[in-house]
Amino acid sequence: MASASAQAAALSAEQAKVVLAEVIQAFSAPENAVRMDEARDNACNDMGKMLQFVLPVATQIQQEVIKAYGFSCDGEGRSDWGVKVPGWGEGDGSSRP
Repeated sequence: MASASAQAAALSAEQAKVVLAEVIQAFSAPENAVRMDEARDNACNDMGKMLQFVLPVATQIQQEVIKAYGFSCDGEGRSDWGVKVPGWGEGDGSSRP
């Protein structure tokens, strides 16, 4: 069985586009839209509160999608995803340094 990071590294640029589309769709799901609206309401347009309330909800929604593609649900998995996505946009499937 391949490790999660090995599976994640095996994603092609096309697969990364599919994952990104799924992440975007996840934000449109009714239950997630409600979660995001509640978080924004709690933040009251205060940038510090946005980081406190909105960012964690957005991160959770993203994690729910990317974990199915081999990215772990911890800081390392999110970081790996954030590093690899820009490289996939370059078309070669590798991450930027």
